[in-house]
Amino acid sequence: MNPRDGDAAPRHDWSARARSTAMDALRYTQFVGVMKRALPAAAFAVIAAVLAFFFVARQPSKIAMTYEKLGRIQNDLAMEKPRLTGADGNGNPFVITADQAIQDAKNPKKAKLKKVEADLTLDNNGWLNANAANGLVDMKVGSLELGGGIDVFSDSGYTLHSQAASLDLNKWILHGHNEVTGQGPMGTMRADSFHYDRASHKLALDGHVRMTLIGNHK
Repeated sequence: MNPRDGDAAPRHDWSARARSTAMDALRYTQFVGVMKRALPAAAFAVIAAVLAFFFVARQPSKIAMTYEKLGRIQNDLAMEKPRLTGADGNGNPFVITADQAIQDAKNPKKAKLKKVEADLTLDNNGWLNANAANGLVDMKVGSLELGGGIDVFSDSGYTLHSQAASLDLNKWILHGHNEVTGQGPMGTMRADSFHYDRASHKLALDGHVRMTLIGNHK
C-alpha cells in the first residue's frame, strides 16, 4: 500500500548539514590557530618591552632611548617616562614606553617598571599593542613577574587579557596562573591558566577551556 502524499516522511538535507558542520569545524580550527599565535606573541611583546630597558646599551645602533628626567625614589634610581624606539630582527619598528623604571639601589640587575606599553609593527604590516600595569625583573636569577593586568590589542580585531604572568628568562617558559580571556571577529575564548614554551612553540590552555564561535564569519 502506497502512503498518501500527506503522510510522506519529511526529507532531511544531510548534505547541507555536513557542509555546515565542516564549515564550523574549519572556523573553529582557524580561531584556535589565531589565538595560539596571538597569546605568546602578545606576552612576549610585553616581555621584550621590559627586557629592552636592560639591554639598550648592548644594541646602540638599533635602539634609541629618551626620558624626561632621572631621580631617586627611596634611594632607588628612577627614570621618568622612558621611551625606547627601534626595530626588531626583521626590521619592524617598535615603540616602548613606561611611566617609570625604578632600579634597585642594592641590586642593579633588579628593577620595577610601571605602566609598560609596547607598540609593534608585524611582518604583515599589521600592528600589536601590549601593555602591563607593572613588572618586576631580576636578571640575576632570571625571572620576570608581570602583574596588575596584561592587555593586548591587534589590528585584526583580536584582544587578550590576563591578570598576571611569570617568565623563566633562562628557559623562556611563560606561565599564567590567572584566567586568560580573548575575543575577536571569529569568537571568544577563556581558560583558567596558560603555559607557553618558546623553544617548542607549544601553548597549552588549562582549566575550563571554552571557545565560542560568533556568527557566520567567512
